[in-house]
Amino acid sequence: MSVAAGSASAGMDDEQRRSLGSELSPKTRLDFLDSLRGLAALYVMLFHMALLPEPDLALPQWARMTVLNGGMGVTLFFVVSAFSLFYTMPARLREPHPWGSFFVHRFFRIAPLFYLWIALSLLRDQQLFDRTHSLAEIALSVAFAFNLSPQGQEGFVWASWTIGVEMLFYALFPLYYVFATDKRRALCLALLLLVMWYAAKALAIYFVQDPNTMEMFGKWSFLKHLSVFACGGVAFHAFFRADKSIAPDRSSGLLLIVGALYLYTALLNGWLPDIFGDAYYWQAVLFAMLLVGLGAAPIKLLVNAFTKYLGKVSYSLYLSHPTVIYLLMPVYAGIQRSVHNPSLSFAACTLLTLAAVLFVSEITYRLVEEPGINLGKRLNGFIRARARL
Repeated sequence: MSVAAGSASAGMDDEQRRSLGSELSPKTRLDFLDSLRGLAALYVMLFHMALLPEPDLALPQWARMTVLNGGMGVTLFFVVSAFSLFYTMPARLREPHPWGSFFVHRFFRIAPLFYLWIALSLLRDQQLFDRTHSLAEIALSVAFAFNLSPQGQEGFVWASWTIGVEMLFYALFPLYYVFATDKRRALCLALLLLVMWYAAKALAIYFVQDPNTMEMFGKWSFLKHLSVFACGGVAFHAFFRADKSIAPDRSSGLLLIVGALYLYTALLNGWLPDIFGDAYYWQAVLFAMLLVGLGAAPIKLLVNAFTKYLGKVSYSLYLSHPTVIYLLMPVYAGIQRSVHNPSLSFAACTLLTLAAVLFVSEITYRLVEEPGINLGKRLNGFIRARARL
């Protein structure tokens, strides 16, 4: 039984909810997580579709504020990623080498497709822009260490800065998991990491002289984003009680969803108080609320077959969409010359982009992601078998 199906009944009493929670295992796929991954990737795609063309894609007035804040999709993905890791970790702890299993799975989940896009990016940059990349750049990308390079934190695979942040978070996740054992400790960790980030920024000015490097550090460094991941741990412990029952009921879930929608509106309009030093961290709060709320009340508008499919191919969608958008730029220009209604031209560009990106994503998911995942599973199976000897 999935959480999405089980929590659809608004009339469950506490005993029924505890029973449902006991049925959940890390092998139970949580549909709302897949949907949120898909929505996060879609939001980033719309953001880049608007800003990558030169000049920027013309947007209808009603869509401007929402689309131009589509970078928030990355924050949503970070929060969902941490929640998912907390959810699946108990199963790995039952294995002979739990953290070895964790790192093998993460590597083979991320590396094969990323390495393909390293190769494609080298070819693209050489053929289209007459640009080459040094062996040091390539080595840092292969090692997932480019976020640690002062001048290379964005990576040369387009939009890959998030991969650099994500992989360093995976490296630190054992410390997260050991410390954040309940929602109070998880919240403590989130706030502590935020304080540590501001301390690191204050100290960096004594070691970094170049203003451009300092700006890149303040924007791309993985240290900035660690507290956002920690909010995923807070959401996990808010969703699951210690006895594994589901914390919020459907009514509470709906309240959290509406509350998240209000925070999103307030954030876009600049209504929220500056209590974090950076409005970016409000994103983590509202997406943690949305995650917990949608888990308890998986409304069809957001959790449905299409968004779950987007979630399945979200990694392929994320890495492929910038290059696809770049190649479609002449088509966008033709659509906007031919269709004078901004809403219709925006809709046409969106549908075209989504169709093209999903076509590429389906291919790379089937041919690269799935074989990589299965290879990681086989390797972990081999490790388990050796441990039994």
